[in-house]
Amino acid sequence: MDTLRVSVWLIVGVLIFLSAGCRAFRDRSSHKQLDQARQLSLRGADALQRKRDYDAELLFSEALKQSPADERAHWGYASTLWKRGDRTKAIEHMQEALRLSGSNSSQNPEYAIRLGEMNLELGNYLEARENAKSVLAENRSNAAAWALLGESHAAERDWPPAVECFQRALLIQGDYPKVQLALADAYRVIGKPQRSLAVLDHMVDLDETARHDPNSLLTRGLAMAALNRNSEAAEILQMASERLPIDQVQKHLQIVHAQHRIGELVAARVSLGRVRESHASNSEVQRLQSILDMSFAHLTDPVKPIKEPGWGGAEPPAAMVSARENWIHR
Repeated sequence: MDTLRVSVWLIVGVLIFLSAGCRAFRDRSSHKQLDQARQLSLRGADALQRKRDYDAELLFSEALKQSPADERAHWGYASTLWKRGDRTKAIEHMQEALRLSGSNSSQNPEYAIRLGEMNLELGNYLEARENAKSVLAENRSNAAAWALLGESHAAERDWPPAVECFQRALLIQGDYPKVQLALADAYRVIGKPQRSLAVLDHMVDLDETARHDPNSLLTRGLAMAALNRNSEAAEILQMASERLPIDQVQKHLQIVHAQHRIGELVAARVSLGRVRESHASNSEVQRLQSILDMSFAHLTDPVKPIKEPGWGGAEPPAAMVSARENWIHR
């Protein structure tokens, strides 16, 4: 009996030893795979920085095959997926990066902020706001989180909290062009064009190259138009139209609206022409084309009243008088 008991205990001991050995082997193997994955992720991040997106995607994908526990690989793979338009999978991988990081506060706030920026672009404003707040709950001095929170409010045209968030971000990081532009545009929208121009002027004080940035020019031109500084607005809006990428169609249409409003019909037609061919099916492009056609027709027959699609009435007299004067002087 004693011999049997001893044998049983020996077998149990051997099994425990073997189990521990297997677990230790698996742990060592897992750690090795994670180390290999992280090396691949580092190479992927370098490729991403060098704008070699295809190479970056392959490296991050291989890193995830080595170890799905590498949060940096999920972050990088999400970034490459987002760039090529696979938004759903990109969100999933960014969420996994955030989960694996174990914290979205002081150590890895960039995961929560990038996830928030993705949510913002997809129109998930509440989720973007929660992403920003989760970072601020741990660190109230994170300028990027305040910027994201402000953008989520601005996207829903909730201007007072948007302005406050942008101001907080700039108190933390004074030279923050994206936020400075957002604040300048917010001031313009809420009817404070002078403050908008003051923010833009401060941008130029910090960085002279901001003077030539097309987005800065657009906001400046719109603010000057709001102040009835039409001559300056016309010149700046024309520069903005010439420098903005063609794919930013909504910004081009903002310029056309403003040029039409201040009576710069020829310039408005030129600006619209820059996007009309590549966006011929865009309903707003078609509507603006009709408005311009009727405005030009009105110049040749000023007695005949015009009705413009979507505007519900005649062109404001001051703008039309200005348009007629500009046409004559050309």
